[in-house]
Amino acid sequence: MAQSGTKQTSSLILVTTWLGFLWLVFVVDVILRTMDIWLAGWLGLMPRTTHGLWGILGCHILHGDIHHLASNSLGLLILGLLSCWYSQGLTGLAVLYSALVSAGLTWLIAPAGIPHIGASGIVFGLVGFLVFNGIFRRSWGAFLLAIPVGVLLSGLVPGMLPTSANKAQLISWQMHLGGFLGGALASWQLRRERMA
Repeated sequence: MAQSGTKQTSSLILVTTWLGFLWLVFVVDVILRTMDIWLAGWLGLMPRTTHGLWGILGCHILHGDIHHLASNSLGLLILGLLSCWYSQGLTGLAVLYSALVSAGLTWLIAPAGIPHIGASGIVFGLVGFLVFNGIFRRSWGAFLLAIPVGVLLSGLVPGMLPTSANKAQLISWQMHLGGFLGGALASWQLRRERMA
């Protein structure tokens, strides 16, 4: 029981530290914008450009406005805690897979000329990771965790499709789809790894 409480506490510290870093980057970005310096131009993902390749690493820490960051923060908090309580080590790898696949797919297929930013690819990646864990791991704990996350997924599916609503709202469905696929891939690749 004490070990479970320790894991929950360390997971809370890990996830809130991650969110604190995202909010700190946002504050710095907003201050730099007042000096006409836009981090999205340097670290944002610019599809099919060589200088936009940096965005594969940097796009997930930048956000357009406070509403963008707040919505991603809520998803990262809930899904990050659920996933970390399941396994911190596997969550870290799932985040890496999601970040790379979402940014890579976006770089390949998204329209050129617009920087893509935000942590939503990782949010969708955690959904994919947790849902497919329930299938690939064949354990009751993973399966029971996958059920509520799967219900959440039913409302997120439109965000992964090239709809006119997504285009009008400048939502990067490519990033969402890539994140989900990255999370699913992580779940498959890590299905035999021990939870830690």
